[in-house]
Amino acid sequence: MIDTAVTWVRAEASLHAGRWHDALAHLRKLIEVVDRIDFEYDEWLRAMAEALRAVGQYRDAAACWAYLGSTEPPGGAALERLRTELEEGDEDALAGARAFGIYLSRAGHHREAAMWFEAAGMAVHRAIELERAGLDAEAAELWSQLINRQGARSDALVDRPYEQALIRINYGLCLHRIESERARQALAEATTAIEEVADRFETEGLRERAFDCYQLLARIGLETGAFENVAEGYLNSVRILRDDALKLDALRLYEAFVTLARRSGEHHAVAGVLREAADYCGRAGLPYGDDLRLRAGEAWVRAAEDAAAHGHPTQIVENAYLAAAECYVSVRAFRQAAEVYRRVAGLEIKGRERYHRLLTRLGKNPEDAPRPVPVPEFLKRLPDYEEVWYVDLAEWELDGDPQLIAAGVMADRRHPDYVRRHALLLVLDLGRSAAEARAKRGQSDPDPKAIVARLQDVRAYPVIAALERMYERGDAQVQVQVAKALGALRFKRSFSTLTQALRAEDPEVRHRAAKSLTNLYFPHAFDRLRRIFESRDLPDADSARVSVIQAIGRINTVEALDFLCDRLREGDPRYVDYVIAAIADLTNTDLGPYIRQQIDLVPPAYRSVLEDAATRLG
Repeated sequence: MIDTAVTWVRAEASLHAGRWHDALAHLRKLIEVVDRIDFEYDEWLRAMAEALRAVGQYRDAAACWAYLGSTEPPGGAALERLRTELEEGDEDALAGARAFGIYLSRAGHHREAAMWFEAAGMAVHRAIELERAGLDAEAAELWSQLINRQGARSDALVDRPYEQALIRINYGLCLHRIESERARQALAEATTAIEEVADRFETEGLRERAFDCYQLLARIGLETGAFENVAEGYLNSVRILRDDALKLDALRLYEAFVTLARRSGEHHAVAGVLREAADYCGRAGLPYGDDLRLRAGEAWVRAAEDAAAHGHPTQIVENAYLAAAECYVSVRAFRQAAEVYRRVAGLEIKGRERYHRLLTRLGKNPEDAPRPVPVPEFLKRLPDYEEVWYVDLAEWELDGDPQLIAAGVMADRRHPDYVRRHALLLVLDLGRSAAEARAKRGQSDPDPKAIVARLQDVRAYPVIAALERMYERGDAQVQVQVAKALGALRFKRSFSTLTQALRAEDPEVRHRAAKSLTNLYFPHAFDRLRRIFESRDLPDADSARVSVIQAIGRINTVEALDFLCDRLREGDPRYVDYVIAAIADLTNTDLGPYIRQQIDLVPPAYRSVLEDAATRLG
């Protein structure tokens, strides 16, 4: 551990004396200390940026300024010099143009970023920046070229149906915004394409990717006013979240759909979804079911009023009122139910006497039950999801380049500071390696294992793409490092490469992948872990299954408990001891009643294990 105060004094002295390289040596040590408060770290970085500029390392200086949020568009002369260097085949200039385009994009200079991406030959990034700059006609032309397989890397899209669908969506929406007559056909083709991809992802068990597809459908509906797309997108998204046991996330999407449906005047849809959400809360053990039923009743009343105002058949109005009354009665809101019956009794329908009898039965002044527990307000705010229609396409074009991916994370101020600092260190490491190679100091390519270690420290979702590519291209030692790094990245996508690693030829890769599984314990990892346990083609099945048991045991959900109890019922001696240890380590006190239900369902030899756990958890 360095003494940062002393090191900073030495760095300042070198800066004042104009000894730039000495200053950089001290400053590089300082910026490795990523846990310092903002103003101190930023002061070090500003000094480093000045020193880098003084020694002509403009690319690394730009990285420092991008971290600090101080990226400004350069003059046109700089871009012209860059074009000349690119025409001469300067690879370093190409890498610098790509990185600086990313910095400009993150700083909000979208028009200028598009110009740099054009120079760097990054058509997807350029089209995205044109859209963000409001230049939809130019962006549509670029998307059209990609659809028609024109330009660099277009052939790489042949076997990429997801990326093709994203391009079609962006193309169709650009046409819609400029009111092109081709927009309707383009959006129809985009909708079909994304639905097919979603079906394929669900068939393959990649529900998180299917979720992204359904959010894209909802986006099409929101931008074009097509409520059927909104409904298909949101309700399928809710289904996926329910299947992954993400209860609050599912409820948040229910509420989001209610908000959007109400804005569209779709009162029947509002009422139906509120009732569905209420039933889901009952099954999931959430306390908001009665509030949702009460709101469903209010929505049915609105639906009845709307139907009457638009002259719909009286039977439709009656049915909506009856649905409202059923909701009110189910939560003992008798006063509101009585009001509904009065309205129905006033309709020109047969059998009105029945509703008068129901009113008489309720009495003149029926009392309501207390207002039920409401859904919290934070769950009613519209969720802000990642722009996958841009992000996933940009990821495809970056092709797993660790420096560009780290540059994007570093310059994105939505990430925590410690994440951005680790990303900055990777960008500077790779920049220094490139500079040493240019100076012909005998330096080879950067050590891939060192890059993997840096990527692991970043701990942000975008770096998974870089790790995936390094796994594909690396030798067994690199694959071991990648498998280790993925164990620190708790995202469902981590399982894709780890599942490959469990089937690798090298036994050390398989061992490391299995060990990493033990760290991937989070609620929506359960399904992926369970599928690994059930796989019948794993070379080291026992090692992988033991890791799965240990990970599932730490998830602490009802589904995880059921899985562990199933293993006790099977009684396989290879795994029973690990299951017993997992049950003994359960910490979720809400599992107590479920454990008691399982006691009589497991073999007598293991009942004491559940009894002890039930007693401990209360």
